[in-house]
Amino acid sequence: MINSNFTDVNVLFLFLILWMSGCEKNTSAEVDTDPPQETEFEYDILQLGEIPIGLWVTPPPSFQNHEEYRNIKESGINFINGFMFHETNYNAINKVLNLCQDNDLKYFTSKAIVHENIVKYSNKPEKNLLEKFTREILPYADHPAFAGELLMDEPGKPLFQSISAFTKAFEEQYPSKLAHVNLFPSYATGGIQTANYEDYINSWINTQNPKHISYDSYPLLTDGSIISDYFYNLDLIRTKTKFKRIPFWTFIQTLSIAGTPGVPDKREPSEADIRWQVWSNLAFGAKGIQYFCYWTPGSGTEQFGDALIDKEGNKTIRYNYVKNLNSDINTIGRILLGCDAEGVILTGSSAYKMYDPLYEFGDIESISGNEGIVGCFTSEEGERMVLVTTLTPTKGTKIAMEVKSNVSSVKKTINNMTEEINVYDRKLTLEVDPGEAVLIEF
Repeated sequence: MINSNFTDVNVLFLFLILWMSGCEKNTSAEVDTDPPQETEFEYDILQLGEIPIGLWVTPPPSFQNHEEYRNIKESGINFINGFMFHETNYNAINKVLNLCQDNDLKYFTSKAIVHENIVKYSNKPEKNLLEKFTREILPYADHPAFAGELLMDEPGKPLFQSISAFTKAFEEQYPSKLAHVNLFPSYATGGIQTANYEDYINSWINTQNPKHISYDSYPLLTDGSIISDYFYNLDLIRTKTKFKRIPFWTFIQTLSIAGTPGVPDKREPSEADIRWQVWSNLAFGAKGIQYFCYWTPGSGTEQFGDALIDKEGNKTIRYNYVKNLNSDINTIGRILLGCDAEGVILTGSSAYKMYDPLYEFGDIESISGNEGIVGCFTSEEGERMVLVTTLTPTKGTKIAMEVKSNVSSVKKTINNMTEEINVYDRKLTLEVDPGEAVLIEF
């Protein structure tokens, strides 16, 4: 996410880290353009048995209590990205780990010193920095709620080799835990610090051999439209992770954002806006979602509206939007979690750019309709299915499919309701309202 702090002083500190990383010599390996080989990576990397649903910005210290963490759990969130500006020392980290354990939540620790030392190591790779990093995890390494370490948010390419060294050290010492890093979106042309976004993602995969990929892209613009490269970004990540079966996680915009340098201002999301983001991400194959933000952050260079919880600790209307949505995606999320994302077919006249569009799939002979997204999947057993949602948050879609003659019935799931429907004359018509989705299993 565009990681903002609470004061201009701390924002200046973060910008200093980014400036330092931009001054480094680029030592990344040459990009391998050959398709990567398949690995045995699993999609359910947190072993939750359901779609990982995370948050960014934890409750501040004065709200670190059982009630607030019970609210997190009741919203349908199942893991937490630690927030270095709230959990600033071991006591705070252990307190939150205990709260997470009590509420069946997983927690990624995040410490400012780790960010700083990754930058230091990139300039001068000293072994003691890696030893210090792994040693300082020992006090909570065996805690049941500890999921892994959030190493860095939005690194540029010059930091990739350094992050790889920290990740390797972490995985050697704590093989059952996850090294977590969140990447830039495709519109962050200044932040990636390389020629283009495809090189940025290729380089990340080649230097890290990651167990998962996480990135953020916030699409809801103040003029009511969505950013033009939103689907391109999703499809590029889907394509690059497909061969190695690497799960990718995305972020969901829950608040208005203004003042991000070089980026258009973002509107306050409606319920349909939030639901559309989640369904469209799942249609492209996302295996985890994270909400930016849960608790409303303070404003510095960037100005933020209210998130799910306001600065005073009150639930906003978006808390219930997300709570209902997280419940609604449960059944479909469990099904898609183990499936390969084969590609996406866009219907309608809008010419949104895609990285590797799909035009046909499985038992579907043809698809037509207005402004729709058709995500195509194959299960581990070889069964085909599609998730159909709307192309934009505000307009519904009507999709007509002509299927092969061997298809006499399909399973249709809307939210958590599943039914078997008959197919007549090889035709299947679906109507999807804004903010909704339909899963069809052939």
